[in-house]
Amino acid sequence: MPSSSGKVRIGIIGVGGFANTHMEHFSNLDNVEVVAAMRRNPDALAEFQKAWNIRHGFTDHREMLEMDDLDAVDIITPTDSHKLLSLDAISTGKHVLCDKPLALTAADCREMLEAAEHAGVIHSTNFNQRGNTTVGRMKRYLDQDFVGRIYHANLWWGMSHQYDARPETLSWRFQSAHGGGSVYELIHVFDMLRFINGEVKRVVASFNTTNPHRPTADNPEGIDVDVPDVSGILCEWENGGMAVVHTSFASRGTDPDGKTSARVEISGEKGRITTDGRYGIQGVTGPNGPLTQLEPGPEYPQPYGKFVDAILAGDQSIVETSFYDGLKAAEIVDAAYQSVAESGWIELSHG
Repeated sequence: MPSSSGKVRIGIIGVGGFANTHMEHFSNLDNVEVVAAMRRNPDALAEFQKAWNIRHGFTDHREMLEMDDLDAVDIITPTDSHKLLSLDAISTGKHVLCDKPLALTAADCREMLEAAEHAGVIHSTNFNQRGNTTVGRMKRYLDQDFVGRIYHANLWWGMSHQYDARPETLSWRFQSAHGGGSVYELIHVFDMLRFINGEVKRVVASFNTTNPHRPTADNPEGIDVDVPDVSGILCEWENGGMAVVHTSFASRGTDPDGKTSARVEISGEKGRITTDGRYGIQGVTGPNGPLTQLEPGPEYPQPYGKFVDAILAGDQSIVETSFYDGLKAAEIVDAAYQSVAESGWIELSHG
């Protein structure tokens, strides 16, 4: 039960750099209070607690989960730890918001989903890029039949992770044991695929590792890379139409604000809509003509607020990106890896 003040009490597991982004969102909500934080490094933990005025700090997540006045946890750790942390939290009846990718394999995601459903806890995968990019705003146009039946789409997401461009990059991004590589780490694009036009019917993929040995911040002498840092994936939707998806950790260049956002272009029987930089949208509908600037509309809802609202209402359906969505995106990634291994199309099942 939430506190007497009506606020959901959340503990954050893994207070590294990404946790500050989560805290910025939580601090803008009036129905939530972050009451605890966990990190194995006590000095870094204390610094985070001081920065955000968090009362309770733990270096072991299991001690945090024993708190009586804790309703939910937000897991922001490397992918290989998500399954254990989520299952531990679920076993104590805590609601769980887990960062993406939900787990290392679709099978692990399914186990997490089944555990959450059996325990009756609210569960959410943090696919925050529906709101951080213009894709969520583009979806509103799609729902208004702006492009009609979708024929094809292009989705590209590239980030610079070369040592000279991003010397702070850590080795886990390039090691399969920790869920690294551009295909899994940029799994947002596969959530976008489903968000745009429903389930994917089949995929065929090609991967490349442009730098099989590279230095990282925690291993300046270099590590052997065992994951792809570039991919090209052709996907067919069950609803018809196709999409070409590119992910990259080897792409140079950023948006003017220093960040990198997805490029999305969608064409259909009535029109076309495309991203225009980080915040803009262009499109044309009806009679053929040039693309014009479209009004993006308000920010698309983020998972943080949806998660808290669902807990207070006791209604899982309020969450737009549940563990189920984390599972379905992971199934596309697994199929892409299988396609590369077998050099052919892989069918996906949605039974």
